Amino acid sequence: MEEIDRRRTLDYFERLGQTRVRLYTAIDCDRFLGDWQVRELADEWLAGKQTEDRAQPPLWRRLLGDRQG
Repeated sequence: MEEIDRRRTLDYFERLGQTRVRLYTAIDCDRFLGDWQVRELADEWLAGKQTEDRAQPPLWRRLLGDRQG
């Protein structure tokens, strides 16, 4: 996969959102997203998003953290 195709695919994943990308890869990746290279890229992208989500503190802690300080 060329770099421009990779960038376009990642931008497409951002537009779709994490839930839809996960759903499409679970149902039929070849039909909805593309070939095996896109499948691997989707898995990498989902893993990155999951890591980002874990790195952020919970919403309630972010909201209350400002008030406690």
